[in-house]
Amino acid sequence: MAFSHNDHDRKAPGAKRSLSALAGVFGLVLAVNTVSAASFGMVTDNRTDELRLFDADTGIVLASLQGSAGQISGDCALSRDASTGFSSNAGRQISVFRFMDSYTADSVDFSSIEISNSGVDMSLSPDGSLLVSSGAGNLYEPLSIVDTVSRMETSVSAPFLDHTSVEFCDDGTLLVTTTYGNSLAAPFDNAMYDARVYADGEVELAGHRLSSGAQPNNGSCAPGSRSGVLLDREAGLTSFTLPGLREADFAALSGATAVAAVFNQAGDRLYVRTTESVEAFDFNPLTGMMQADWVRPVPFSSEYFGIDQIAIDPESGRLYVDGGQSLLIMDPDSGRQTGSIDTGDATGVCFAQRRPHSRIPDIVAVVP
Repeated sequence: MAFSHNDHDRKAPGAKRSLSALAGVFGLVLAVNTVSAASFGMVTDNRTDELRLFDADTGIVLASLQGSAGQISGDCALSRDASTGFSSNAGRQISVFRFMDSYTADSVDFSSIEISNSGVDMSLSPDGSLLVSSGAGNLYEPLSIVDTVSRMETSVSAPFLDHTSVEFCDDGTLLVTTTYGNSLAAPFDNAMYDARVYADGEVELAGHRLSSGAQPNNGSCAPGSRSGVLLDREAGLTSFTLPGLREADFAALSGATAVAAVFNQAGDRLYVRTTESVEAFDFNPLTGMMQADWVRPVPFSSEYFGIDQIAIDPESGRLYVDGGQSLLIMDPDSGRQTGSIDTGDATGVCFAQRRPHSRIPDIVAVVP
């Protein structure tokens, strides 16, 4: 579903806020005890427009940070060193939370970046210097490219009439999905394209296209940048190889829409959040071949374009899934729910940006 935007003029001035003030109604303040980046996650609450920080080891919400108001509290992203968090709000702004000390984290510096699209899906470049935002599938909204150091939109790019999701691969390839492509005439394009983003923010299409035939909702790139998946709104999961966006495999999922996907650190396991389920696959990151493992029903989740409503803790490997009114914790091997975190209307969930893989994992023909 696309979100139209009516308020283009809201501005939220940057301000340093003590964490005790931001914790507000929850009465939660980040303790001065060490909080390691590895156990630190974030989730957006669509009900309150807050970004919640949680300890993945204990499941405790550490703080609730008020972001800029918008139509939805959407995606989130966390820098590799866990010093800077970003959240979107479908209100033409990106909220930025700079943690003064990523280990004691007893205060944050808050600012808001004005962008040229609604701002729903986001992705950080491999080196963390750029953040690309897409506009919820709305027509005539360009991609917004933000410099994360200056915290300013440095450029815009409109390769298509609409842009439903963006996702960086480890090697810098940017995966972009679109419904209409460059024409409003039926049949619609419904495709994924590959692109490169240069240091000055210029976006250049690489010339490859992939389509399942259905409207795309999201994309995800496997560690090593040799493969990935395209998720569509007719429960389709299409894998591909890179470079070239060559179709490799296809799976029909049990939910109505394939919402978001995440790979484990090795790239040999894939987890997909649909509107009604979480589904696991064995995955070959060299060939893109998939083999279904388990399927678990979970509470309904809306099909937001591009928002990552599932994430994996890089340390424990546990899955964190948007469960509607809470964040579900699931065992990656069995799919069993092992806990939950009270986060309100959970939408996007994220951990610190993973380190780019220097070389492809040594996968042999054991995995299909």
